[in-house]
Amino acid sequence: MVIAGFYAGILALIYVVLTCRVVGYRIANRVLFGDGGSEDMTRRIRAHGNFIEYVPLALILMGILDTQLASPGLLHVLGIALVASRVLHAIGVLYTVIPARIIGMVLTLAVIGVEAVLTITHYIL
Repeated sequence: MVIAGFYAGILALIYVVLTCRVVGYRIANRVLFGDGGSEDMTRRIRAHGNFIEYVPLALILMGILDTQLASPGLLHVLGIALVASRVLHAIGVLYTVIPARIIGMVLTLAVIGVEAVLTITHYIL
């Protein structure tokens, strides 16, 4: 079963929403480049940018674990944690909810760290 693909789809939809928030602001406020001096635009850009900086690696590792026949339950826990972490982080950045931002980032790094250790362990053992 290809579980990573399911979470890739969910995360892709979140990416589309974050992208539309940036593009919509650009169109509505005629900001062609950068943030146009707007803190709101900066937040939108960073929520979008941070998402694309972390999600690909997490999904690559999840895909590798998926091909290594990792436990479906484990993959779902990692996938749910990744989706939750990215939503929390985006909320934290967009709406200045510092605890959500911190929890989102810590959880994202925990998912990537667990995936990395499990992937390495598979090859060592």
